[in-house]
Amino acid sequence: MFGDEFEGQTLDTRKWSTSMEFPGTHGPRYHNEYYLSYTLDDDVILHDGTLHLRTERKMVSGTEPIGLFDYSQGLITTHDKFNFTYGYLEIRAKYPGGKGLWPCFWLMPQDDNRWPPEFDIGEYYGGQHKMHHGLAYGTMRETLWDSSGDTETDFVNEWHTLGLEWTAGHAVWNVDGIARKTVDADYVPSVPMYVLLSNGVSSRFGPSGEPDEKTVFPNDFQIDYIRIYQQPTQLVKAEPPAGQTGHAARTTCTPSSRSEADHRHSPRESPAVNPAATSPGCNATTSLRRASPSPQPRVPCRARCRS
Repeated sequence: MFGDEFEGQTLDTRKWSTSMEFPGTHGPRYHNEYYLSYTLDDDVILHDGTLHLRTERKMVSGTEPIGLFDYSQGLITTHDKFNFTYGYLEIRAKYPGGKGLWPCFWLMPQDDNRWPPEFDIGEYYGGQHKMHHGLAYGTMRETLWDSSGDTETDFVNEWHTLGLEWTAGHAVWNVDGIARKTVDADYVPSVPMYVLLSNGVSSRFGPSGEPDEKTVFPNDFQIDYIRIYQQPTQLVKAEPPAGQTGHAARTTCTPSSRSEADHRHSPRESPAVNPAATSPGCNATTSLRRASPSPQPRVPCRARCRS
């Protein structure tokens, strides 16, 4: 149905774009205050059959929105180019590690005015050494999360496959063909969704914390391939790894209204935006550095306040 082996010299723009089009962002190149990084096309690199989504510690003068940023990031998305409802998708990847790093493999609804739902298939919190597998559902104002965390698997030094089996009322997250999380519930999405791959830098409000002196830059989220099939594949087994946190591998999970993922996503917890920092009249020296704003609780925004 869809795939990319990343064998070319440049990104296939028939399949991918490099901007964010979902609600809750502060522009197509900057997510929100939970991030310190600004999206640059230069941080999307293809080399020897591998996609490298890079983050760098460098001053960036942003234009969408206008402001100064201390980090850059790589991001690609199939928005308006490919979306699907139900199937099986998988990547083979190696994640970067370190405090502040926030690479993610995720799905968002093709309807630009809708969030949730959201699948976080493989979202790594470098500051916690934790892989988050999660599903957001509910409404923008009342967002619920069904989340699990894996702190035992070495995603940084080893290559792994991460996949999602998605059918009506049923979703299975797997790593290396082993089911790590299963949801059987009526809140499993039934709407067209598209793929995002990103490597961001967390602010102090994000789940990975700000980078410190030990965090290595530049660093790469490396993806060998992505493959999407119309019919889900049969998973080998359904046992969680030792030390996995969150819900059991095969249960109908009890929803909760808060999770660590809410630091990124919940529209009710989005920090207020400084209008002067994002208005068209601002010049390029306006500071949008992410260490300064303070979260303002229960401020509604149009969508996810992510990751």
